[in-house]
Amino acid sequence: MKRIATLFMLLLPALGLLAQPFTAVSWIGWENEPDYEGVTGYAENPYDKPVVIVPQAPEGLTPDLIADATTFDLAWELMGNANLVANLTSNGVAGDPFDLGEATPTFGAAWKAVHDGANLYIFLKYWDVNSQVDAGSRSFEIMAQPTSPFRHESTFQAASDSAAELVVAYQNMAYARLTELGGGKALFKDGAVSEYAASQGLNQEKLAWKAYVTAAWGPNDHGLLALASATHFWNMDGENTIRAIMVMSFDGALGYPADPSDLEGAYNAVQVGDTIAFDVKSNSTIGGSEGDNKVEYFWSADKNNGYGSNYYSGYLVMAPPAVAPGDKAFAAVSWIGWENEPDYEGVTGYAENPYDNPQVTIKQAPGGWTYDQIADPATFDLAWGILGDSMAVANLTSNGVAGDPFDLGEANPTFGAAWKGVHDGSNLYVFLKYWDVNSQVDAGSRSFEIMAQPAYPVRHEPSFEAASDSAAELVVAYQNMAYARFTELGGGKAFFKDGSVSEYAASQGLNQEKLAWKAYVTAAWGPNDNGLLALASAAHFWNLDGENTIRAIMVMSFDGALAYPADPADLEGAYTPIQVGETMAFDVKSNSTIGGSEGDNKVEYFWSADKNNGYGSNYYSGHLTLSDEVIQVVGVEDRTLDHIRVFMQNDFLNIRGVGTTGVKVYSITGALVKSVSNVNRQVDMSDVSDGVYIVKLEGVPSGFKVIK
Repeated sequence: MKRIATLFMLLLPALGLLAQPFTAVSWIGWENEPDYEGVTGYAENPYDKPVVIVPQAPEGLTPDLIADATTFDLAWELMGNANLVANLTSNGVAGDPFDLGEATPTFGAAWKAVHDGANLYIFLKYWDVNSQVDAGSRSFEIMAQPTSPFRHESTFQAASDSAAELVVAYQNMAYARLTELGGGKALFKDGAVSEYAASQGLNQEKLAWKAYVTAAWGPNDHGLLALASATHFWNMDGENTIRAIMVMSFDGALGYPADPSDLEGAYNAVQVGDTIAFDVKSNSTIGGSEGDNKVEYFWSADKNNGYGSNYYSGYLVMAPPAVAPGDKAFAAVSWIGWENEPDYEGVTGYAENPYDNPQVTIKQAPGGWTYDQIADPATFDLAWGILGDSMAVANLTSNGVAGDPFDLGEANPTFGAAWKGVHDGSNLYVFLKYWDVNSQVDAGSRSFEIMAQPAYPVRHEPSFEAASDSAAELVVAYQNMAYARFTELGGGKAFFKDGSVSEYAASQGLNQEKLAWKAYVTAAWGPNDNGLLALASAAHFWNLDGENTIRAIMVMSFDGALAYPADPADLEGAYTPIQVGETMAFDVKSNSTIGGSEGDNKVEYFWSADKNNGYGSNYYSGHLTLSDEVIQVVGVEDRTLDHIRVFMQNDFLNIRGVGTTGVKVYSITGALVKSVSNVNRQVDMSDVSDGVYIVKLEGVPSGFKVIK
């Protein structure tokens, strides 16, 4: 999964880096930096620095909302992708136990972040499920420099004024993390910060083995005072996982001297929109506290000198608050984290990644046909047989332990669901079948979800105005959200089980809220009351036969379930019914479980969507067009259509009144039994068992029922 940070690389400000009145020095032996074989100097060797956009939390959010592991995890999940602390920089005997990202992770650390305009909150997790490292040895180091994150002086004046043999060393030292620029490395353990230190350019010394002056490593007193007095969070659960939050105040831990030569004077606070140098390190030991026993990882740095050098640091951008969308009746928002949509690796945004949405034409029932003619499996199957090809609900979207039992389309199918549709000008009838011949899934667990949106099936606004009127860093997120399924457009997801509909819901653009840790407003998930009233009062059909096959019909009225507000801003006002000839967004999902109701036991399939976000996003939906073409039904008693006759004689299917044609023969359950091209008058049916069949001829809109 991509990081949202990569969307905003262009946000990095062009920092004006002024010459400073302190020498470009550090206590590290910078003549050897960067520490790569054959490399001398930083200038020609730029480091591949990760960039993370830190969103602003909603107003009123306070750290005391995080009180335990449960509330921490709730916030953690809302904050998007984690940043892995995965670069091993220790080189001892302890090895590399990091395995986050594997199927069953046991060891490693990761972080996420959010700010509230006054504090940066760094969320940290450190897993050690199997107790591989020494008890009590785990800690974090947070490294930051709030000003001049790229280097301490753009002119390299100190270097160019030096003796020729020292120029490279001084140039390298310009990347030092310095207290004079608000820099520091904080040691964070057991909920407390005991150190915040960096190089001190004003506190110089001449080490015996160095050819030049070097800086002393010393405390950032201003930042340490703020960190020591802040209320951090630290929790270790029974599974040996640390959850922690370090609070770095903008005017304290991330403050920097107004005059770099006066550490006792006034300090400037970091501002929303600023970029800071930043890194996270995880510490532990295996077999004792000696150097060779250390197990240390950085997020950005790939050398241990990352603690003292901004060269190896990543960047954090303190994002401004979300900008409200443009002047629309309702905002382009949804309750799904749309910055990650569509949910495919390496894909950002919908516009350049169109989905292959299936298109289905729903024909109109013949005059005189009424829904109440469907009274039992036999009459259901008769109607099913004349409705043409079925649509398999075959896209597995659950990813648990239950596996993929779907086998419709095979010689002897046992499990799966399919659907067909017909309308009568006033109602859409969604015919559904769900086979479980061998009782593979839990009894009573099977159900359907029907998803629809009758207005704007492709996106909620063709002009993308709300997106284009937004702040630059939110345009893609808002464009993505334009695919949300909305109650304001008649959208809904209906839960259909045992013949009744208990829910019809979607995103509500008018019912907005600012979820914690999101950089933009989001919509509440709520009921489509107009549609639910119609669905709850309709006479649906549901039958479970002795072979464990569900036959069902959900009735969706044009002026109820498939109506949409005439004014999207007024859900209590007039509604416009969908019309014959119109196209709507549509999908079908089948649900069941194997071994219980827990998430990993779910067996879920969609017809169109290949991701579970299909319930809330029209991007993944198919499209239904309500056609005015009328189905022509020919019964057993009158197997004629104008001059065409189709009938059985002995083992041969006889066709009269057409020339060479293609023939498809379906069982009464809708399964394709035989398909033959270029037929002239007869089809050999000797290989087909006795029974009732529906015959379809290429180019002929009717179905012909025959008995062999």
